[in-house]
Amino acid sequence: MRQVISGQLGDFAAIYDEDVEIVSVARPQASACEALSKRLIRSRQVPQLRWVQAADDPEAPANELPGTVDADVHAALRDQIAEASEILGELMDCARVGVRLETLSAPVCPRFHADYVPCRMLITLSGVGTEWIPNSDVDWDVFADLETAAPPVQANGQIRRLTTGHWSLLKGGAWHDGFGGVVHRSPHGVGERLLLALDPVF
Repeated sequence: MRQVISGQLGDFAAIYDEDVEIVSVARPQASACEALSKRLIRSRQVPQLRWVQAADDPEAPANELPGTVDADVHAALRDQIAEASEILGELMDCARVGVRLETLSAPVCPRFHADYVPCRMLITLSGVGTEWIPNSDVDWDVFADLETAAPPVQANGQIRRLTTGHWSLLKGGAWHDGFGGVVHRSPHGVGERLLLALDPVF
């Protein structure tokens, strides 16, 4: 299995290749969004938000984001969520997308795990990106041992991190029977993060 790193939105289609587990796309507005996201973290106005919206409705995020958020921050978040939702909807052929936006000061998923979803788009808007282990580097015996807190990585393997600002699409355990999903977790001891996660809803 391999990771595709790109600067082109069209390369998200590579997620359908059998040997691809993650597609991570760099976005030109990442630096500006990170600065605005840091402001949002400091404002303490978005501890956790969850909603389901139409994938192709550009105004849907505006109805869910707090109206008290600064106008420029609000607009940047609205546009990013709307664009990511539309792309995910087209890619997965789904009419609705589940959205989660949250400020994290501690690992929400401290243990390495795989999500039982077809796929999930993760966008770290500010802070350190999600940690993950390439499928070929996972020690599956350790992964299955619920009594240990040791990272399930082989001796010659490595733990990687998704890049802040990239739009990263991860295959989940429900993608198909032959793949158990990307093994990942929240980073430890890294301060506050603003995370955006999107799931296709069928």
